[in-house]
Amino acid sequence: MLDLQERTTKPAAPAKLWRNWYRVHKRMAVTKRVGVWRPGVTRGPDLFPSKEIAEQHALDFIAHCFPHARNWFDYMGALPEGEAPGE
Repeated sequence: MLDLQERTTKPAAPAKLWRNWYRVHKRMAVTKRVGVWRPGVTRGPDLFPSKEIAEQHALDFIAHCFPHARNWFDYMGALPEGEAPGE
């Protein structure tokens, strides 16, 4: 009937999504869509297909902030979705 052959290669791992994380020092209104960030560790609202794209988006976000607001938070890095800083 059917001659089935065993698969010799492993399927590729699923693509990971990346999320930016920030440490907020002072309450700040970000945007209408994002809302208000309160002091503590806060995750970014968006997911990105690669770490490099996530990091570039974080740099763009920081560049668009008012200069006085840039010291209200620190960028902690981009981590795979499902992971949090300190795990």
